Amino acid sequence: MIIGTAGHVDHGKTELTKALTGVDTDRFREEKDRGISIDIGFAPLRLSGGRIAGLIDVPGHEKFIHNMLAGVGGIDLVLMVIDAAEGVMPQTREHLDILELLQIKKGIVVITKKDLVDDEWLEMVVEEVADSLQGTFLAGAPVHLVSSLTGEGIPELKSAIEKMYDDFAARDKDAPLRIPLDRSFIISGFGTVVTGTLLSGTISTGDIVEILPPGKEYRVRGIQVFGESVEKAFAGQRVAVNLAGLEKKEVQRGSVLATPGYFHLTRFLDARLKLLPSASRPLVNMAPVHFYLGTAKLVARLLLLGCDELEPGKEGLVQCRLDKPLVASRGDLFIIRSYSPMVTIGGGIVLDERPSRHKRFKKEVLETLQELNKEDPLTFILQKMKTTGGVTLQELSRQTKLGAESLRPLLQKAMERKKIALMGDLYVTSEILENWVKKVLDGVDSYHKEKPLSPGIPKAHLGGLLPRQITSRAFDSLLEHLKEKELIRVEGELISRFNFSPRPTTTQEQKLDQIKAIFQQEGINSVNLREMGARLSLPVEEMEALLDYLVYQGAIVKIAEDYYLDRKIYEKCLETLKDYFRSHQTITLAQYRDLIKGSRRFAQALLEHFDGHKYTRRIGDERVSWKMPL
Repeated sequence: MIIGTAGHVDHGKTELTKALTGVDTDRFREEKDRGISIDIGFAPLRLSGGRIAGLIDVPGHEKFIHNMLAGVGGIDLVLMVIDAAEGVMPQTREHLDILELLQIKKGIVVITKKDLVDDEWLEMVVEEVADSLQGTFLAGAPVHLVSSLTGEGIPELKSAIEKMYDDFAARDKDAPLRIPLDRSFIISGFGTVVTGTLLSGTISTGDIVEILPPGKEYRVRGIQVFGESVEKAFAGQRVAVNLAGLEKKEVQRGSVLATPGYFHLTRFLDARLKLLPSASRPLVNMAPVHFYLGTAKLVARLLLLGCDELEPGKEGLVQCRLDKPLVASRGDLFIIRSYSPMVTIGGGIVLDERPSRHKRFKKEVLETLQELNKEDPLTFILQKMKTTGGVTLQELSRQTKLGAESLRPLLQKAMERKKIALMGDLYVTSEILENWVKKVLDGVDSYHKEKPLSPGIPKAHLGGLLPRQITSRAFDSLLEHLKEKELIRVEGELISRFNFSPRPTTTQEQKLDQIKAIFQQEGINSVNLREMGARLSLPVEEMEALLDYLVYQGAIVKIAEDYYLDRKIYEKCLETLKDYFRSHQTITLAQYRDLIKGSRRFAQALLEHFDGHKYTRRIGDERVSWKMPL
């Protein structure tokens, strides 16, 4: 569990952290000289049973809100710290707004410095705090009165934290690794070390990881969790990672350490934005704002997609156009502050981390984002699947940033609801599958109608009838799916309906008999397609269909694109070649022409046919026996 402090400057957050953990998190001389925290600090809070919670101490001064924001993005529980002598102050309210926008669900109110006030004053402050927290997630939260100086109330506060520890669901260790980085430094003899909160996944020594930016891969040399070396760290822990080959200048606060290939840098985000009721004025289209996500801080311009301006207290769909690339994922929460003066004015949730550039007031864009706005993760998964031509579990994990173990029950639920289907190892939406099935079956049926003598439509021809988004892998899986359902039959490269067989008409039977007779009469002097059509006064297309049918029946053999041969004569030509190789190592085109007593052109076509079937192999001007049938 990760715990964060929050509250106004000088209300005792750092002293409280020290009282709970024994660690002084003010590490800079300036912090000690000024008596205020400037940057975030970290300490392990050791609980019973060997459990450790990470405690993040954040600065309270308004000038360092950007550092506070870098610390609270990954917390599970907040300690809202309020000075008993001062009560609720401006940064108390701003921190509370930020925590609400970041959807922190659990918190404890800690009233510090109780030793400096009398009981009557303390009672009044407790009432004021309760009134101020009405309507927020801290309404009704436990309140603890402590003195970090004397230690009064600290054991009770620690006990309350322990009780809440068990209520938190474990983070997704199966998901891809993601650590927003908040610090980097160099240790002599070890190199660059980066630190952050491990939001999802696991990391082990020896792993290859990616840092974005710069978008390079590094090997994990060592890992520490609160100063102790470990071989493996898990989601929910504060970690320090030593990376081989990383230069300190290559990494910055806001970079993300991740599993390679899962996350991408982006400068566009589609999001739902909420403007605080306390915002001083409406947000206008393309207004610049300070933008905070994870540990990253940058400037964004907000394209209002469905309104001319966003009023305080209202929500709207926006496209965030960032001045620098960052790593984001659907569901990430962010904060915006006005450009000048710098005041927190709102925040939102990322709906799509890799959108195309939008124009305003586009109905289809707004409808898609409204769908993505639904909290049901299945909606998001289905949206991702709509843009693919079938995906494996691993590929879907990369696209959704969800671990395989989290995805499986969601996909099973979707299949039970008939939302998706499984073809082999590929998942596809039922809507897309239905469309593909219809196009395949319509294509096969049309082909049978147009060419009733053909045994089936060529696979390549059928594939050309499907949408371009379908991959060859998905096409093969689709055919196998239809084959298992006995809707089609696949024979080599030909696809037909399951119970289809070519049935020539009486007139066609007569023409087929004439063609067979001609091939038998001509013998080795094969007649090509056009010559045969001319003899029988048939168009090329009809002639080709009749010949294909005879090939399918086995009566003739197709030697080349334009050459056919009677089956018995073909077998005789092949046997002649086999006999020759029983006593010779090689054969030339001229020698084979003389053996079969045919034309040079036809002998060449026949030998090339044998080469194609790997019966023979050409070496220079000669051929040798290769995989000759017995």
